[in-house]
Amino acid sequence: MVRQPHLTLIPVRFPTVRPGEKLAQLVYDCLKDDGLRLRRGDILAIASKIVSACEGRIVKLAGVRVTAQAKRLSVRWRLDERLAAVVVKEADEIIGGVNGFLLTVKNGILTPNAGVDLKNSPPGTATLWPTNPDRSASQLRRSLQLNFKTKIGVEIIDSHVTALRLGTVGLTIGLSGFIPIRDYRGVRDLFGRAVRVTQANVADDLAAAAHLLMGESSEHIGAVIIRGSVIELEPRCDGRLAKLSSTKCLIGSSLVRGRGGALSRN
Repeated sequence: MVRQPHLTLIPVRFPTVRPGEKLAQLVYDCLKDDGLRLRRGDILAIASKIVSACEGRIVKLAGVRVTAQAKRLSVRWRLDERLAAVVVKEADEIIGGVNGFLLTVKNGILTPNAGVDLKNSPPGTATLWPTNPDRSASQLRRSLQLNFKTKIGVEIIDSHVTALRLGTVGLTIGLSGFIPIRDYRGVRDLFGRAVRVTQANVADDLAAAAHLLMGESSEHIGAVIIRGSVIELEPRCDGRLAKLSSTKCLIGSSLVRGRGGALSRN
């Protein structure tokens, strides 16, 4: 039996981030300004837009070249053709859409618009996901561990939508330093039956909790310290452990690919 601790969520406030800032130094300074220190076993959940801004992953829409495919998609799904062009370039696969959004696969994750977002991006720009979120999380974790002389985990989070549910929830797009899945297979349930398939995505559970504090507009909470979670630190772990191939996924395997001629493999 696992004893559940008291989970503590500590918001970390950030200024508006300028493109090209040093991520690790920025995070350290924000923690210091709030009088916060990281402890062993903490998970730092950081907003993907903070990471993206530091990595210069911001595109000026005025300079985007619009392809024929992007024009078709912009007409079919009623979105700005320059935004459509950026999504086409970023997406690994485009499955379909609704007015204003394309349903895409990016880095093995089903997400709207391949993570491309206009919200909280400077006027006239779109912000993209970090190029390699797992690598970014790993670099940040190593730097913070040196600064605070302790062992932690880091996850980079964004918001996404869930099928047939209204509103956004938190999603882990990259992580480093902890095991993201809790495996219940073989454990006995309340009636003594062995659990057969259930595995809990702890990383996304924590991302949802952090997202609740971060909000979606002008809160300026760019990161959340998650303290007291039942996680196992493991420096070799990254986000690949939380991904599932479409052939094994209930939703992914049921999707009709290329709705409206939208299929795109980059």
